[in-house]
Amino acid sequence: MKHFKGKILILITVICVIVGTVYFFDNNLKVSYKYFNPFITDEEVSFEKRYVIPGGQTIGVELKTKGILVVGLADVVNNNKISISPAKDAGMHIGDKIISVDNNPVSKTTDFISYVKSKGIKEYNIEVERNGDRIQLLMTPVKRYEANDIIFGFWARDNIAGIGTITYIDPETRAYSAVGHGITDSDTKKLIDIDYGLISKANITNIKSGKRGEPGEIVGYILKDENRLGTVRKNTSFGVVGEIDEKSMTYFSSSLIEIGNKDDVEIGPAKILACLDHEIKEYDIEIIKTYYQSKATDKSFIIRIVDKELLSLTNGIIQGMSGCPIIQNGKLIGAVTHVFMNDPSKGYGIYAQWLFDENTRKKSDL
Repeated sequence: MKHFKGKILILITVICVIVGTVYFFDNNLKVSYKYFNPFITDEEVSFEKRYVIPGGQTIGVELKTKGILVVGLADVVNNNKISISPAKDAGMHIGDKIISVDNNPVSKTTDFISYVKSKGIKEYNIEVERNGDRIQLLMTPVKRYEANDIIFGFWARDNIAGIGTITYIDPETRAYSAVGHGITDSDTKKLIDIDYGLISKANITNIKSGKRGEPGEIVGYILKDENRLGTVRKNTSFGVVGEIDEKSMTYFSSSLIEIGNKDDVEIGPAKILACLDHEIKEYDIEIIKTYYQSKATDKSFIIRIVDKELLSLTNGIIQGMSGCPIIQNGKLIGAVTHVFMNDPSKGYGIYAQWLFDENTRKKSDL
């Protein structure tokens, strides 16, 4: 009898847990497997419905790097006709970020050049950041042979600009995601650590079609001043994120779309939103392969462009289309990230769930 009562008690407990779970799901549109699935312990799986404004607008992105980014090292012929590189000899690396010179903070290349011109040839204490560590480098520049230029033997930049596409905007917070993949320096190939940035409207002047081994591109220029749309908060591995200016929200659609979970993505027809002719249009694509992913990457599934109009215009995916929203079954399920070099009609997409989670997580971390 004691065992029978024990079985009844256990049964009642199980029923209560199930009822409680169903009630929670029905009233909150969110359920966590963590409470009743013993195989999921590290991560909560959420089905909360999230709605955003779909993008598709072509934008200009301007980023200011943290410090001055070293993008190349070079030798110089000095007055003694000897080839030398003070930067190399001092141990400077491509990818170093110059933080200060003689304990004077510098954030722009013009700051560095002005200081060196005022001091002339001497030993400089240059502080750089490398892999999160601060390093002091002592180097003395030289005069170029038959010239008065003072040379250290490195190339540097403090900003980068390009064209991409908005993926979505959160109507409540005005947070946005764009480009779909991290912006890297063309010389160092590393993700650019930024101080701040801006996004603005862009004017498209030409479309360069892609071909095998040579990606095409959207050719245009960034509009300034009153055409600013918002700020860039961070350059992540999955694109740039930031906030749309309140006055610029009217530039975007007022319609909302649900963000699909990665499990919603299926092989078959879908659409992308792109602005290639001064207006946003829907273009037909096919999702031809999906990848199971427990962690976020910018290559979640493979797409193929099948829209005849888009193929005649671009021959597939071109530079500047990164970030184009991908829609399937009425949900925003991803964004375009990369093109196949050997076949511009194909490329990669990233799950929208990764973009939304990254944007939300990064903002809460600040």
